[in-house]
Amino acid sequence: MTTGPGLDARCAGPAVKLGLLREAAADDLAELSIRAGRSVLWAVQLTSDGWDVLLYTRQRVPPVVAPPEPGLQKVALRRFDLDVLKRFVALGERLRWGPEEGLAAAVEAAQFDPPSNRWIVYVDGAQMDSMARAYFLERQGGSAAPANRFARVYGVTYAPQPLDFAPLRSGGRAD
Repeated sequence: MTTGPGLDARCAGPAVKLGLLREAAADDLAELSIRAGRSVLWAVQLTSDGWDVLLYTRQRVPPVVAPPEPGLQKVALRRFDLDVLKRFVALGERLRWGPEEGLAAAVEAAQFDPPSNRWIVYVDGAQMDSMARAYFLERQGGSAAPANRFARVYGVTYAPQPLDFAPLRSGGRAD
């Protein structure tokens, strides 16, 4: 049983509702009062689930964030923007101009930053251009918001290049 300053029924209420704590019964309060040498009016005890949650959270190791390699730029993405990149990377070889080398690994290594509510990726200049192409493709078939944000925040846009066609002969046919 736990008793002491800083924990009251209002603070413990959510944990009790989740089944992580249980309030002490009257006979437990009487026993605690005898042990403490004073009147104990309220106490809680960890349940099995509460104990396991504490043990699990102590054992859980936060992911180690390695510093980016020199020459890489930090890019903070909204969840939707990251999803666009995942679609682009998944298409990979099927695209005529697929993702730049290393973009798939950067997208896979994206880590969530709670304070900014953004997904962080580290990419080089060529990968930034490839990201801009992914957002261009999304603009054509979905939403312009990712391309607009990327251009506004990072100054990178994708300008489509016209296809090269063979010049026409005088008869109107290509060689």
